[in-house]
Amino acid sequence: MDTASANQDRLSFFGIDSKDYKSFPRILKLLQKHAPEALADFYEKIAATPEVAKFFKSKQNMDHARDKQLNHWVQLFSNQIGENYFGKAEQIGSVHARIGLAPTWYIGGYAMVLEQLIHEAVASSPLARLAGNNLGKVIGTLVKCALLDMDIALSSYFRAEEAQRLAVISQVGQALESLAKGDFTVRLEGLPPAFAKVEQDFDFMRTRISETLTQVSQTAESINTGSIEISQASDDLSSRTEQQAASLEQTAAAMDQLTGGVRETADGAAHVNRSVAEAHSDATRGGAVVKEAVAAMDDIERSAQEIAKIINVIDGIAFQTNLLALNAGVEAARAGDAGKGFAVVANEVRALAQRSADAAKHIKELISESSRQVNRGVELVGQSGEALDSIVGKVAEIASLAANISELAAAQSNSLQQVNTAVSEMDKMTQQNAAMVEESTAAARSLATEADQLTGLVSRFSLEGGPVARGSTVREMPRHAISRRPARPAARTMTQGNLAMAITTDPSEDWSEF
Repeated sequence: MDTASANQDRLSFFGIDSKDYKSFPRILKLLQKHAPEALADFYEKIAATPEVAKFFKSKQNMDHARDKQLNHWVQLFSNQIGENYFGKAEQIGSVHARIGLAPTWYIGGYAMVLEQLIHEAVASSPLARLAGNNLGKVIGTLVKCALLDMDIALSSYFRAEEAQRLAVISQVGQALESLAKGDFTVRLEGLPPAFAKVEQDFDFMRTRISETLTQVSQTAESINTGSIEISQASDDLSSRTEQQAASLEQTAAAMDQLTGGVRETADGAAHVNRSVAEAHSDATRGGAVVKEAVAAMDDIERSAQEIAKIINVIDGIAFQTNLLALNAGVEAARAGDAGKGFAVVANEVRALAQRSADAAKHIKELISESSRQVNRGVELVGQSGEALDSIVGKVAEIASLAANISELAAAQSNSLQQVNTAVSEMDKMTQQNAAMVEESTAAARSLATEADQLTGLVSRFSLEGGPVARGSTVREMPRHAISRRPARPAARTMTQGNLAMAITTDPSEDWSEF
């Protein structure tokens, strides 16, 4: 049922209809004539009553509230009762509740004002002459007693409501205290029907928190198990990484030594290459010298042949000279004494020719022996030239091989240097990986410890299925759909201050009536 229908039902129950609206103009005139004086007397009594006077800061504030109250009544009887009046009245009641004004003072104030208004209305009525002056007093007394009885009933009703609320608050407080102690098996049961939603909300909250804690516990146990496995795997990986690091360190040292040896070998090969190149150059020059020696021997052989020819000529001349000397001796013998001197000369010439022949023979023998030696030398020099040519060829091949060996040794040295650098980098990276594995192992152990602590914390709670045992088997918990709950309105702050409009700054609540 909407608010407008509820308000019409309320008017119907009170019996306020069009007949009553016809009386509104007379009541309005009565209010405008006598209500100011009645309200003035009422607020004087309020000022003398500390329990109510505390709601006003000053007399000006009280006068403002009095004027607002009169305006409220005037507006009530100026038109038919509509939604505007109900909204205004609800606003007044809300302010009274906010500042803590008990209904007793409100109802008592109405009784006092109504008594005076009724007395003045009756006094000005023709009935006063028939019934006397006591009629207004009687009606006023009746109204006051009726309002007193209403106040007592309402107060009893409100006290019962308050007691019921306090009982619910106490039960909720005990349940929340149990939750704070970790007992999530506690339930809110037997609450009044008006608080059924509180009971449902509490049970929903308890169930969701219990399920969440169960999932947290099982997740913590799963994390604990996983972290232990990670820790063990990290330990194994750390051990293998340390072994690998040690092996790489040894490999790096061996590679460094090998690189140094290959570098020395490359340097030696380069030195050999240079020596072989020098030997090749020397052998080439030696071959050229041998060729020159062979040519010189050939020249000597030709000169010896020329000398042999000359010796043969000398030998022929000696032979002819000997024949001429012999003929001269024969002729000198024929001449007798006249030819003795010529015979002596002929003998000397023959002797000289004989010596020349002997010398030419000996020289010829020497020349022949020298020619044989020269021929032998030419042959040996030729063989030496061939040997040197062969040596030059072999040295050239050796030089080429030495150059290739030197280049290969230099390339191997560079390659080994690169490998050595790579192994050194791998060694550094392995050392870093070992440090990271150690950190991962420490983190996994720390995570296992924290997960175990979390499991221990959750195990303190008493849940629906009993307390979660530490080290229990991890199961996948079902996911429950969580409906979106509407946000609760923020509680309005209680304000100490004056009655009605005096205690608010909202322009829409600019009123101060009782």
